[in-house]
Amino acid sequence: MKNFFSEFRDFIMRGNVMDLAVAFIMGAAFTTVVKSVVDDLMMPLIGIITNSISFTTIVWHIGPAQIKVGAFISALIVFIFTALAVFLMIKGMNAANRLHAKDTDEDTSSDTLVDTELSVLLEIRDQLAAQKEAPTQIKQPEE
Repeated sequence: MKNFFSEFRDFIMRGNVMDLAVAFIMGAAFTTVVKSVVDDLMMPLIGIITNSISFTTIVWHIGPAQIKVGAFISALIVFIFTALAVFLMIKGMNAANRLHAKDTDEDTSSDTLVDTELSVLLEIRDQLAAQKEAPTQIKQPEE
């Protein structure tokens, strides 16, 4: 039983599980904020445009059942705004990653250029040193 709890503790303390827990909590808080924006800011404005119709009061009665069309419309708008916000965040992160990758590529290419130039110069130096060490033989013209 002690082994079970130690394995469970190791599982919980993994980075991925902790990251997932933080993401879940932040997602729930973000959803609450977006829902408040839609319910408290957007829906009253839409109500003004549609002659003060409150979407939450739109209900269809079919027999004893109540179909809450207004609540569905509100939830759909919350979903659209949440998806838009996540899309914009991902788009921003991708743009930042591209800029970072571009900067990294430029640094790498300039380092490669310097390394290439240095290696060529070292090769020329070695060839010149080898020529100085080798005895020069000048042919005398025959008479």
